[in-house]
Amino acid sequence: MIQFTAEAPAQSIRAGRLSGFLAKALSRARTAAIPYKIGDVLVGDDPFNGRQEGLVEMRNGNSVGLRSGGQMFFYDYRQLRRPE
Repeated sequence: MIQFTAEAPAQSIRAGRLSGFLAKALSRARTAAIPYKIGDVLVGDDPFNGRQEGLVEMRNGNSVGLRSGGQMFFYDYRQLRRPE
């Protein structure tokens, strides 16, 4: 819970809320927009995970979780493409 004291000027309180709002807006702007939706069928190609085809189950930051054969494989969204 936030406690406001009588000594704190109202301007600094307002500035704190504004800076918090701007910080959240900037973090959302920096996060890449993943062009794939949950439920899309994609093919992921990675030297560590190999090539897997599966459904998008999860999106988190730059990673996309593909469910294939009962297992979850995580790929960077730039390593994914739609099947031909």
